[in-house]
Amino acid sequence: MVWEYIRYGWKLYRENIMSFILAEALVSIIVGTIALIGIRTLYGSIGISTIMMLFDLEGFLLRIGTILPYLADLGIALIFFLMAGLIWIFLNVGIYGMAAESLRGKTKLRTMFRVSKTMGSRGILTSILVGILFVLLLILVITLGKIFSIIGLVVGTILFVMIMTFFSLIFPGIVVDDLGVIKTINKSIIIVKNNYLKALGLLLFYGIISVGLLLIPIFGSILSSLIISFVISPMMSISLVVFYKRNKFT
Repeated sequence: MVWEYIRYGWKLYRENIMSFILAEALVSIIVGTIALIGIRTLYGSIGISTIMMLFDLEGFLLRIGTILPYLADLGIALIFFLMAGLIWIFLNVGIYGMAAESLRGKTKLRTMFRVSKTMGSRGILTSILVGILFVLLLILVITLGKIFSIIGLVVGTILFVMIMTFFSLIFPGIVVDDLGVIKTINKSIIIVKNNYLKALGLLLFYGIISVGLLLIPIFGSILSSLIISFVISPMMSISLVVFYKRNKFT
């Protein structure tokens, strides 16, 4: 049952809580710093110097209209955003490596760097391939929303989630069985196909919890983001690794 994988995620996370918190904190600092440089470059190029200016909608739109002379700055900002995304993927493979190691006992922060160093490039290449499908499906969702309004948006979103579920085990395949780019995609599709409802239920659980935290006013966006980053995300990584190991021969 789905709850079994969630229980494992919580149990192993609790036993290795400091290692996962340190790893997620390090990833957040590195990726966040690079992304902030990109944001600062982008905002600076259109004359936005403070966060409060973002709430001046009229002024913001006027500045957006002047962005064409600053395409060079926009290009630099996009480079930083791309770097942040690639580094996040690279280090996230390492966190999945920590999740796999936690199944055998204690895991350490250095595992993230070791696994990222040897397998991170495969994680990036795999994510790029899956990302192409991600973008195409996103365009489909937007198109359906424009054509059929709310109904089209709902149907498109459901299709998006159902299809992307097939690729939820690409990182576990890399870190557990040392699979290559194409093999880990194929393996993920096969395992999910044979255990689809369980895989979908597992992802929906973590997705609903994450969205729920962001929507609860009492938590606030900052606290919710911290809980998602430092608790929900590593728990999901552990659950997916356990799910992969339990079902890879089915």
